[in-house]
Formats: sequence, C-alpha cells, structure tokens
Amino acid sequence: MQDPPEGHPELHSHPPPMTNGFFAKDLLEALAYPEAEQDFGEVVDYIRATKLLTDEFGEGSWKTIDLEEVFTSLEIGREFQNSESDESALLLLTRNKLVRYIRRIIGLCTQYTYGEHYRRLARALDPNDTVITFNWDLLLDQEFLPYNLLAHPYSKFFNTIQPEEVTVNYQNPGSGLYLKLHGSLNWFRCGNHKCQGSAKIKFHGNTQSCLSVNQGIGEVSCEQCGSDMSPVIVPPLLRKPVGEDSAIRSAWGLARTRLATASKVVVIGFSASPTDFYASWLLRSTVGIRKAAKVVVVNPGNQADQAFRNRMDAIFLSGYDSSLHTFSQINEVLSEGEDAPPNLIAT
Repeated sequence: MQDPPEGHPELHSHPPPMTNGFFAKDLLEALAYPEAEQDFGEVVDYIRATKLLTDEFGEGSWKTIDLEEVFTSLEIGREFQNSESDESALLLLTRNKLVRYIRRIIGLCTQYTYGEHYRRLARALDPNDTVITFNWDLLLDQEFLPYNLLAHPYSKFFNTIQPEEVTVNYQNPGSGLYLKLHGSLNWFRCGNHKCQGSAKIKFHGNTQSCLSVNQGIGEVSCEQCGSDMSPVIVPPLLRKPVGEDSAIRSAWGLARTRLATASKVVVIGFSASPTDFYASWLLRSTVGIRKAAKVVVVNPGNQADQAFRNRMDAIFLSGYDSSLHTFSQINEVLSEGEDAPPNLIAT
C-alpha cells in the first residue's frame, strides 16, 4: 500500500468489516494479506475445529463467521477448564491472537485512508453535539484530533486527555463529547498489572503510527516499567465486560447520561445485532422510551429489511424517523439552522 501525498489520505481500498467478513478471501486479497492463515494459525485451527469447517480458508462459511460467536465460545470454554491447564492456556492464546488479528485487519483497511461519510459527519457537527460510537477504528478520530486541524479545519473537537487521569473522551469548546464505548485502537494500557501506570490510559495521538502498531509494526512501551502496552478494547462478546474496566464503565455512564437528556438522536449505521444486548439496552432504556426526543435512524435497512425494522421498533418504543436510508443524507438530518438543538449521534 503506497503512502499518500502528505495531508491528502486516499480512500481505503476495502471498508473495515463489522462482526462478519473478517476471514473472507476477497477482503484478504484486497488487503494483499495472503499470510493471514499462517500468521494466525491457532485462530484458524480453533474455528475450523469448533465449526466443523471443510471449506478452504476464506471461502464458503469463512465469509460469514461471526466474531461474537467465536469470542463467546472461547470464553465459555475457558470457564470450564482448569485455569492452570494447557487447554486453558491455549484458549487464552487463541483469544489474544484473535484480538490481534482484528486489530491488524482494521489497521490494514484504514491506514492512510479516510472515511467519506465520517468526513461528511465531522463537517456537519456543532460544538455542542455529542458523538457515541461502538467502533474501534480511528476514521472519525483523525477528523477530530488537533494533529489534523490544519488539514481539516472544520474539525471542532479537541483531545483533552490528561496524563494523570483516566479520561476516555475528547471534548470540544462546547459541551459535546466523543465517547467510544468499546474502547479504541489508540487507547493503550500497560500489561504489567503490578505497575502503577496500569491504572491509566495512554492516548496515542499519531493516528497513522498507532495503526502501524496495531498491524505489528513497532510497539508502545510503558514509561514507568518498560512493559508492552496493549489497546483498551472490548471484544464482541455476548457478555461484555463493560463494568470491569473503569474507563469503559465511565464512557458508558456518560453516554447514558447524554442519551437521557438529548433532544435529538441520530443513529447512523447501527445494525442492532440480535445478540448485542448491551447497545440495545443502552438505547432502549434512555431515548427509546422518551417521547420528547426526536430519533432519526439513517440506515439502508430502512428500505426493505423487515428484520432490521423489527429490531429498531423493539428499541425505539416511542417511535423514530426511518425515512433516511443512505449515509450521504447525514447533512440533511444534522443541518437544521443555527438555532437547532444539540444532537447526539450514535454510530
């Protein structure tokens, strides 16, 4: 993949997958990554054995493998093993390898790229708008960081993470927040639990360097003990450890507070997977039951996907606007004049 001209990132050659499609052959070919099966043999062997797959890697059923199902299977398997057994150690190794595989694929998909719709969203934001995302990638982050303000002067969000505090959002000159509820590829924490620094998050401000680290190129070391640092991310598990990490718990708490008071909520590209109980609960228990809040869902599923419409109806019990079905219509729903009330955008 060629480096783009300075300050002018190119569109990515393949969009990052969500929970499905991480092992599809067309994805790996687009990323010029034929070594995936060899590099992550433990993951491939585990999936092949537990799913009884006979298809060639990347073909057939590999195209639709659900990461949440794989992660949940690994976690349940570990619960029924002696924690000091070889079997438990192998399951933990496979789980960690799977996390690294996801990080590498997202890094390959998004390095030296920009998200066309993310850029359109960033341009339309008001300083008082809050953005909540369930994604790990940095496509929106790079539109907000001061690192990119000269290239993208419309960005109004600033990073205010203080080194002595565990803070998980960017805050702009207004009241809006940027909250990443599943962590982020640019939040790092020391892996040495005896180190005092392991209680804090180190924010990696150089987006492209961070994406290289997530592909296995370079590393981030703890300044206090020298140990390797790993990204703070929540894997797609059926039972998500939201309450086990103070930083992630804070992000969810802030998101719930904002959703409970927002006058207008725009939900973009959120599929509401039937097994994503946490995200569905967050929306349903706040804006989903507030008749005073205006909810707009921007998703292609609004047109002909009845299963998607049923999931949305079950979340937004007080109703929602389903008239928008393409991401190019984002400006239409956000731009309602200078006196428009603050928005809350969920992606």
